[in-house]
Amino acid sequence: MRICIKIGTALISRGNRLNYRWLKGKVREIAALQKRGNEIVIVSSGAVAAGMEIAGRTVRPTKTLEIQMMSGIGQVRLMKYYKEYFKPEGIHVAQILLTHHNFSSKNEEATIREIMESYIGAGIIPIVNENDIINKEEVEFQPVFTDNDILAALVAVRIKAELLLILTDVDGLYQGNPKRDRQAKFVEEVELIDHRIEQMAAKESNPLGLGGMASKVQAAKMVASHGIDTIVANGRYPVEQILGRKVTSTLFRAGCPVLRSPGGGGHSL
Repeated sequence: MRICIKIGTALISRGNRLNYRWLKGKVREIAALQKRGNEIVIVSSGAVAAGMEIAGRTVRPTKTLEIQMMSGIGQVRLMKYYKEYFKPEGIHVAQILLTHHNFSSKNEEATIREIMESYIGAGIIPIVNENDIINKEEVEFQPVFTDNDILAALVAVRIKAELLLILTDVDGLYQGNPKRDRQAKFVEEVELIDHRIEQMAAKESNPLGLGGMASKVQAAKMVASHGIDTIVANGRYPVEQILGRKVTSTLFRAGCPVLRSPGGGGHSL
C-alpha cells in the first residue's frame, strides 16, 4: 500500500521543543511498515518548534521574518533527527520543501511527482514540509496549508496514494469539542463529507500549529475526490494498530474502501 503520513505540530513538539522520544518511536514504526512492502511518504511539521528550541524561545513569534528564521534553523535540526532515527533501520530519507506555488503549474507538479516516485522506487522516504522561507503568504496572510494538512492532501493526490494517514493529538472526529464537552460522541466512520460533517470539526488550533480538525476534514474531502481514503488518528497509538483499525480513529471513506472499520461504540455517518 502507498501511504502518505502526515505528522502534526502537536505530536512532534512538546512545548517549545521537539518531542524526540515520540519521534524516535514513530520512526521505528514507520520503518517497519516500509519493510513489510508499503511505500511511504511523510509530510512533517515541526520546523518552527525546532527553531524555537535552538533559539531558546518559549512563545511562537508573530512577526513574519522571525517565523521564517525559526523555520530555517529548525528545519536543519528536524531533518537531522529524521536522518539519525531512520539510519539504524537501513533507510535513507530525502528532504522536499514545497509551497503552494509548486502546485500551480502542470510542469512543476510533474517534477514533484517524478522526484517523489524516484525516491519511493529507491526505497528512500521523502520528508515533505512547507518552505516557510519562500512562502511568505502562508506565514503572513493566510494559512494556505494549515499546519501541513492541505499540503499532505496535495502530496497524497500527486503520488496517487491509497491512504492519507493524519496523525494528531486527538482520536479523530467528534460531533462536538471533546476538550470542552465530555459527552461529545465520537465518529468512527464517515461515508460522505458534507456540510454537516464540516460543521462538526473543531476550529481550535494548537499554539504551535495552524491546523485543527476543520483542516483535516478539508484534506480528507480533497483526497476523497481522487479515490483516496483518510484516517485521522491519535499519534500516541502504534501505526500498525491504527492501520488495522484496532484503536479508536476516524476513517473517511472515498467510495472505494481500503480498510474496514471495527465494531464498537462509535458512530458511522
